[in-house]
Amino acid sequence: MNLKINFLGSPNFEVVRNRPLKYIIIHYTGMKNQKDAIKRLQSKVAKVSCHYIISKKGKIFQLVKDKHVAWHAGKSKWKKDINLNINSLGIELVNKGHEIFPKSQINSLIILLKWLRRKYNINPAMILGHEDISPNRKKDPGPRFPWSVLKKNNLAKKR
Repeated sequence: MNLKINFLGSPNFEVVRNRPLKYIIIHYTGMKNQKDAIKRLQSKVAKVSCHYIISKKGKIFQLVKDKHVAWHAGKSKWKKDINLNINSLGIELVNKGHEIFPKSQINSLIILLKWLRRKYNINPAMILGHEDISPNRKKDPGPRFPWSVLKKNNLAKKR
C-alpha cells in the first residue's frame, strides 16, 4: 500500500480534546478543478474545510489534521449522533457531481480509507456519504459514486 499525503493546511477547524472518531464522510467538491476547490477549503470567508481532498489524478492532500474538527458535515445526523463534524473525518473528491469518478481517484480513496480504518478502528458501516447524514440538504458523493467498489473492499456496508 503506497500512501503519500501532501499537507496543505486550512484555517477552518476547531481544536477539541480527545475527539472520538467514529465516522468517515465522503463528499464531492462540486467544483471544476482541484485548485478552485482547495482555495475554497482554505478560505476564511467560506468557513468550510475537510481533512483530505483527492484530485482526479489520485493525489491526496490533507487540509486539517485528523485530531482537529474540520467543517465539512454541517447540520447532520446519523442514527442518534448529531452534528457529525465532531466525530468524523471528511474526505472531498474533486468532482462536479455529475462526472464519473476516475479510477486513479477511487484507488487513492481506497488506500486512504484502508489506512484510516485501521488507524482509528472505523467500522465500515460508518463510512458514509454526505447525502446520508444530510439527506434533505446534500446529495454528494452522488449517484455516480462507486459504493460497490468500496463495499468489495470492506470499506462500506451500504448499497
